[in-house]
Amino acid sequence: MAGEAVLRALRHAWLTLDSLNVPAAVVGGIAMATWKHVRATRDVDVMIALSRDGVGPLLDRLTQAGIHRKSDSSLTSLGQLDVIQLLYEPPETFLHIQIDLLLAQSPYYRAALERRVATRLPDLDIEIAVLACEDLIVNKLLAGRIIDRADAAALLRANRASLDLDYLLRWIGELDLVSEMAEVWNEAFPGEPLPVE
Repeated sequence: MAGEAVLRALRHAWLTLDSLNVPAAVVGGIAMATWKHVRATRDVDVMIALSRDGVGPLLDRLTQAGIHRKSDSSLTSLGQLDVIQLLYEPPETFLHIQIDLLLAQSPYYRAALERRVATRLPDLDIEIAVLACEDLIVNKLLAGRIIDRADAAALLRANRASLDLDYLLRWIGELDLVSEMAEVWNEAFPGEPLPVE
C-alpha cells in the first residue's frame, strides 16, 4: 500500500505543479526506475524551477490542493539545496507521504532541470519528467549518503553504454566531486580507472 500511496502523492503533486506551469523533474528513488534501477522509496522528491520569492505563492496553491507544510518553516537548507518539505495524505490511505520540492537555484541545478526527460512509470497514468541519468548520478553524489552512492554506482552499471560521459565528467569536475565519483566508479567497475575528461 505504501508504494501505491507514494505514486498517488506523486501524481497529485505533479498535476498541481503542472497546473501552475512550474518546470519540474522527479529525482530520488522514484526516478531511478526510469534508468533501470528499481528500489523502494517512501517519499516523493521533485526538483522545481522556482526562486525563493516564489515559495509563498506556491505554498498557498499547494495548501489549497491538500498538500501541507511539514513544519512551520517554509524552507530547509540541505547542503547546496533549499527544500520545501511537505506532507500529503492520499484519500483513503491513512498515510502521510512526504513530498520534498528541491529548488533549482544554482547553475548546475538549472542546467540539470533543462535536460529533464519525459517518461511514464508503470502504475502511473500520467507523463512526468525525471532528471537525465547523468544528472541523477551527479545529484546522488551531491547528496552523499551511503544509499545515494550505491544508487549512483547502480546507475553507472545499468546505463554505461548510453551515458554522456563528457557532460557527466564536466560537472563532476566543476562541482569538485572527482574523488566521490572515482570511489563510485570503482564500486561500479572494480579495478577500472575513471575515464579522464
